[in-house]
Amino acid sequence: MAKSTKNLRFRMTKQQEAINKRMREEIKLQRRKQLWQKRRSPIKGIGLFATLPIRAGTPIIEFKGRVIPWEEGAIMLLRGANHVIKFDAKHDMDARPQWSPAGYVNHGCYPNCAIKKKRGGLWLTSIRPIEQGEELLIDYDFDLGEEFEPCRCGHPRCRGLMLRRKDWPKLRKLMSKVL
Repeated sequence: MAKSTKNLRFRMTKQQEAINKRMREEIKLQRRKQLWQKRRSPIKGIGLFATLPIRAGTPIIEFKGRVIPWEEGAIMLLRGANHVIKFDAKHDMDARPQWSPAGYVNHGCYPNCAIKKKRGGLWLTSIRPIEQGEELLIDYDFDLGEEFEPCRCGHPRCRGLMLRRKDWPKLRKLMSKVL
């Protein structure tokens, strides 16, 4: 009898450990949710804002959405979609806000976040310390061949367009031929 009681305690301990592990994971997720808040943005409609100070390298929120072939992503971009993110060499992610609040992150010429691949998903991750109340921004890095928009980030050194930096010399060359 004593031996079976000991085994029962051992099993209970294993079950308790599993429950405790799940609870710790849920607490981590709750803490992560507390890092951001969706609210009105001076840049464009709705944006994400830091609710607490955030250290550099901190995963903030995971992008959710459909993983699609890159050809479908290219067609969506040509039709004006702006929530298509490169997932890997052959796939993109349709990361519209209906899939995840991370889709509300706005463009900034001098961003405080980047999209990083972690744990098999795409995460909005801080690239520098972020102050409480600061809007979370990424550089959309549109290609010259894509339909890009004027930038409204309001930074003193704003580039004026949501175009990736390496395409600016090509754009200047094209503009000099036109003008």
